[in-house]
Amino acid sequence: MSSRHTTGASNPGRDSARGPLARLGAMDPLDRLGRLSWRRPATFARNGGVVIGSIAGILVGLAVTVALVGGIAAGVTRLTRSNPPAAIKPHGQVTETMEIQTGTLAGFGDQPQYSNPDWTVHVGERVTVKIVSFDDGTAPLMGAQMMYDKVEGSTTGSETAGGKTISSVPDTNVAHTFTVVGLRFNMPIPAAPTGKSVTVVATFIPTKTGTFTWQCYAPCGAGTNGMGGAMSTMKWMEGKIKVTA
Repeated sequence: MSSRHTTGASNPGRDSARGPLARLGAMDPLDRLGRLSWRRPATFARNGGVVIGSIAGILVGLAVTVALVGGIAAGVTRLTRSNPPAAIKPHGQVTETMEIQTGTLAGFGDQPQYSNPDWTVHVGERVTVKIVSFDDGTAPLMGAQMMYDKVEGSTTGSETAGGKTISSVPDTNVAHTFTVVGLRFNMPIPAAPTGKSVTVVATFIPTKTGTFTWQCYAPCGAGTNGMGGAMSTMKWMEGKIKVTA
């Protein structure tokens, strides 16, 4: 028994290893406290860095947001700002002569065709359109097309047809129209006397630049509604007017 007691007294570590301090680790508690004391500032520094970084990120985000809102506001201002009307500077005058031919024209048989389909003029220029038509057939307007029997957009509110000043053409006698919707200009063309031609003249002043399509709005083409064939083909009963500065 004495030997067992002596052995136990000479090796206290085996009993103390089962104590609570051992379960915390072999490190001295004061040493452990010292180690914790220098870890806390590091942890604080890391946390502080995160906070500072977050604040910096918020400030940057606010700056970007302010810049974005400012840009949008500037864009809206530009969109809503009314542009001043373009100054109309007279460039003198020009006459554009066109003919309406019929017969065995390549591509569409006896369907009509305008000559000189594309031309260029200047904004503010007095443009006189002279149309010589050889078509003695009629293409009465229907429905919404009825509005094209009246002269619109000319400097006098009228045109001359066959030497007579008129402001409209009876629907039953309309053969064609020369209509530029984008420039609000319309010339109704009456049917020519059989075997002869009729000359129609009107003057307008383009007030804006751009490229505009003109078209005949009388149903003089192919198909059941007369809107096919030459009617819907560029350089036949359609063309382009380019208005430059």
